[in-house]
Amino acid sequence: MLNLARLNWFKRSAGESYATAALVVIVAVIAELLLETYLQASPTLFLFLCAIIWAAWSGGVGPGLAATALSVLAFDYFFLLPSYSFKFMLQDFPRIALFAMAGLFVVGLIAAQRNTAESLRRSRADLQDKVRDLEKLNAALQIGETYLAEAQRLSHTGSFGWNVSSGEIVWSEESYQIFEYDRTTKTTIEIILNRVHPDDVALVRQVIDRAMTHREAFDFEHRLLMPDGSVKHLNVVAHPLIDAPGEFQFVGAVMDITGRKNSEHALRKSEQRYRHLFQHMPIALWEINASKLVELFEHLRAQGVTELRPYLDHHPDFLQQLTNAVKIEEVNERMIELFGARDASEIRGFTRFHHIHPDSFMRGLESRWRGETTFQEETKIVTLDGRVIDVLTTATRPGLTTDPDISLMGIIDITERVRAQEMLQRVQAEFAHAARLSMLGELTASIAHEVNQPLAAIVTNGEVGLRLLNHSEPDLAEVRELTKCVVDDARRAADVIVRVRAMATRQAPEQTLLSLDEVIREALTFLRYEVQSHGLTVTHHPNLAAPKMLADRTQIQQVIVNLTVNAIQAMAHAETQQRTLVIRTTLSDPHTVCCAFEDSGPGIKPEHLDHLFDSFFTTKDAGMGLGLPICRSIIEAHGGYIRADNESANGGARFSFTLPAKLPELR
Repeated sequence: MLNLARLNWFKRSAGESYATAALVVIVAVIAELLLETYLQASPTLFLFLCAIIWAAWSGGVGPGLAATALSVLAFDYFFLLPSYSFKFMLQDFPRIALFAMAGLFVVGLIAAQRNTAESLRRSRADLQDKVRDLEKLNAALQIGETYLAEAQRLSHTGSFGWNVSSGEIVWSEESYQIFEYDRTTKTTIEIILNRVHPDDVALVRQVIDRAMTHREAFDFEHRLLMPDGSVKHLNVVAHPLIDAPGEFQFVGAVMDITGRKNSEHALRKSEQRYRHLFQHMPIALWEINASKLVELFEHLRAQGVTELRPYLDHHPDFLQQLTNAVKIEEVNERMIELFGARDASEIRGFTRFHHIHPDSFMRGLESRWRGETTFQEETKIVTLDGRVIDVLTTATRPGLTTDPDISLMGIIDITERVRAQEMLQRVQAEFAHAARLSMLGELTASIAHEVNQPLAAIVTNGEVGLRLLNHSEPDLAEVRELTKCVVDDARRAADVIVRVRAMATRQAPEQTLLSLDEVIREALTFLRYEVQSHGLTVTHHPNLAAPKMLADRTQIQQVIVNLTVNAIQAMAHAETQQRTLVIRTTLSDPHTVCCAFEDSGPGIKPEHLDHLFDSFFTTKDAGMGLGLPICRSIIEAHGGYIRADNESANGGARFSFTLPAKLPELR
C-alpha cells in the first residue's frame, strides 16, 4: 500500500485548506464539463471523489467535508436536471444521497489513515529521539567509565562487589592492579587472603566473618605482602546492598594508602627526632605560641600603624598587652634547670616574658613586626629563684608565612663568658695602664721640658714684676700684663700635669664624641719636646670634613702617642738626614675615619710584619712587646682595625687605623 503520508509534504493554514478544497471541486466540475462537451461522456462521480480525497488528505476532516458538500451541490447544479439549478428531483435523491455517503466514508477513511500516519510519524520521531538519547547516555556512560577508571588509577582506589549468597566477587581494573593479579584471574576470598600479610590474616578473616554473619558495613586497614617482598597498606570500606529477596551483597572500595602510611611514618619519625632534640639539647629551648600577638599586630596594621615603637611610645599600656599575648607552650629540661624551676608547669603559660629585660623584649617585638625570621641578642634574665644571669637569646620563626603562630627560642647561659670578658677587659686595662706608665717613663724628658717651660716663664715674669713694683712709680699696666702671663703659664703647666695624670691613672673607659684631629693635635703638643730633641719634622694633615667619632679620649690618645713614639724611635736610629713623619686623616667612606702615620725610617722587616701586633713581640732591646697589641685591642674595641706595611710615601713604615664615624641623626 502506498504510504500516503509522504504526500503531505507541507503544512497549510485553515484558510488555505478550505480554499484548496473549493479549488479541487472547481477543477473536478470543469473536467466533468469538458468530458461531457467534447467526449459526450456521461458525468461521473469519480473526479468529485478524487477532489474529496485530495481535500481531506491535504486539509483534514473539515476541508474534506467542505469538498463533499461542494461536490454534491456542484453535481446537482451542473449535471442533474434541470441543469444549472438547485432544484432536487425525487428520483435523483438516492443517487445524491449515495454520493454524499460515499464522500463521507472517504473522508472518514482518509481521516483515520491520516491520524494513523501522524501517529506513526510521531512514534517514529519519538523512537528516533529515544535512540539518540540512548546513544548520548551510552556515550556519557562510556566517558564516565573512562573517568572513573582514570580516577581510580590516579587515587589508587579500586572498587568491588561481593555477592555473599553466591560467593562471587567482582573487581574493577584498579583492584587487579593493587593486588597485582592478572585480569583473567577469578576473584575469590582465597586469592585475597593469599596476598594478605601473615600478621594481618586473622584480622581480615575476622572482618569477613563478621560481615557475613551480622551483615554490617566495615571499614578497616590491613597490609599486603607482595610476591617481590614489598608491603602495601590498604584501606577497605564497604556497605551492604540487598538486590533481590534471598540475595545479600557488599559494594565497596579498596584504596592503596602505602604512600600516605609512609608519609605518616616519616612524619612521626621527624616529630620524634624533633622532640628528642628539643628535650635533650644542651641549649635551653622554649616553644612559643604567638597567635594572640599576631592578632594584635594585624589589628594595628588594620588601623594603619606602620612603625611599632612610635606607636608604643604613645600607647605604653599596649606594650603590656603584647607582653601578655606571648605564651610559652613547651620547654625542655635545660630550660627548667636554667630557670631554677621544679618542672615545666612553672614556666609554661603567659606572662613569663616579664623575666626578660624590657628593652630586649621590645627589640624582639620589632623584629617580628618587620617579618624577620630570626632575632638574636645578648641580654639579662631574672630566674624564678631570683638570680640575674647573662644570656644569648635566639628566636627563630621558620614558618613565619605558613604558620606565623609558632616560633622557637633558644637561650644560652653566657654568664661565665661575660665574666671572663669583663676580667679580660680588666687585664687589658691593666696592661694598657702599664704600657702608659712605661711610655711616660720614656717621655720623662719631654714631660719635664713641657713643665719646665711654663715654670721658667713664671719665675722670669715674676722677677720682672717685682723689679717693676720696686720702682718709685711702678708701671701698673706692665705689671698687670706680666701677672696675666704668670697665670697663663701656670695654667699651661697645670694642663701638662692633667694630661700626664690622665695617661697615668687607672680610669674606666668613657666614650664621648671626639674629633680625631683634635686628639692628634693634643698628642703632638704633648710630644713637642720629644720631636724637637730628635730633630724630626712632624706634619699633620687634618680633614675638615671628617665627622666626629664615639670613643674614649685617653685610649685614642694613647694609640696616637704610641705610634708617634715608635716612629720617632725608629727614625732616631736611621742614618737618613731628613727625618719626617706625616700624620694624615682621611675618609675611607662616609662612615669610616682613617688615620695614617707615614715615616721616613728604615721600614719594617718583612719577617716581622705578621707578628708586630702579637703580645710580647718586640724589636727593641728594652721593649715589653705590649704597645702595638694594646693599640690593636683599643682600636678593635672601638669597632675599627689597625695594620702596618712599608707603603709610606716617605720611604719608611706606614701604620694606619680606622674608626667608625658617628653620623648626625636625621630628624
